[in-house]
Amino acid sequence: MSKDPLDLFNSTSTNDYPGKTAPKNRGKAATAYARHEWLQDLDYDEYLVSGVAKRFYRIGALAKAVMRQPVTIRSWESKGWLPSASFRTPPPNGEQIPGKATKGRRLYTEAQVVFLVESVIEYNINDPKLADWVGFRSHIAKNYPTH
Repeated sequence: MSKDPLDLFNSTSTNDYPGKTAPKNRGKAATAYARHEWLQDLDYDEYLVSGVAKRFYRIGALAKAVMRQPVTIRSWESKGWLPSASFRTPPPNGEQIPGKATKGRRLYTEAQVVFLVESVIEYNINDPKLADWVGFRSHIAKNYPTH
């Protein structure tokens, strides 16, 4: 065996670790990334929250993830099926629509987007014949991540 420790990484093995035994602590992170790889296709903005950069997704990205239109997400929110967005962009200067308060765009965290996509899949919301709306709304009310 060579005395150079870097030779451990220069082997012809396809493993991303040295030696024969795989690391025991990698399962969850690798699985989580593979499960949510589709997030990379969504547009996001980064904002500082308490000095830490966080990813936020606008309503269009959330709608794309659940295969709906943004107006549907707004409708779910107005009916109380989804909680109001926890975060918003700064409101624009001045009145945009006469008589309507300016609030800024809705922003959703990565955890909220993942939760909603998994809920839509679990309760078959995109299949009109199999959709369980009562279960979906109950699940959202009990488990929706606030941040």
